[in-house]
Amino acid sequence: MRIRLLVPVAMLLLAAGTAGAQIPSITLFGGAVMPTGDAGDALNAGFTAGAALDMHVPVMPLGLRVEGSYSRFGLQGLASGVSANSSDLGFNANAVLTLVHLPLMKPYITAGPSYSNLKLSASDGSNSGSASEGHWGYNAGGGLDFGLGPIGMRLDVRYKHISVDGGSWTSVPMTLGFRF
Repeated sequence: MRIRLLVPVAMLLLAAGTAGAQIPSITLFGGAVMPTGDAGDALNAGFTAGAALDMHVPVMPLGLRVEGSYSRFGLQGLASGVSANSSDLGFNANAVLTLVHLPLMKPYITAGPSYSNLKLSASDGSNSGSASEGHWGYNAGGGLDFGLGPIGMRLDVRYKHISVDGGSWTSVPMTLGFRF
């Protein structure tokens, strides 16, 4: 009778210990970012670069990703001799849901809150200035994660929406990342 009780208890304890073993990974990523909406009317396509920390339990499809990124855009329609750019220093805290575990590839969806410090800088050669503001928003998207042994790779596309006074700042970052 005791053995019958000990086997299920032991299995539960082993499963709980395995589920609690979270595996962290670091991803370095970069790519293009397209401004959309009102931002798309004023900005050119730009670049983005960043890093992410992923935490997941191997047997579970749901994980957590915390990331920071820097994006920079040029401004459209500037007068001769004027240079200007806009940047977004952002942070995301996302849930990541793996849709299916395939042998070499895992498609996933991701979403969560975003915080961005949006900055506008301009110069006409003799005068220069900048202004920045911090705002909250959200991001959502998906991607493919490829297992390549100890180093993995991911392709990711997101929609990022930041609420600003009187409107919104939206963009679509498309990135390639290498996971360690």
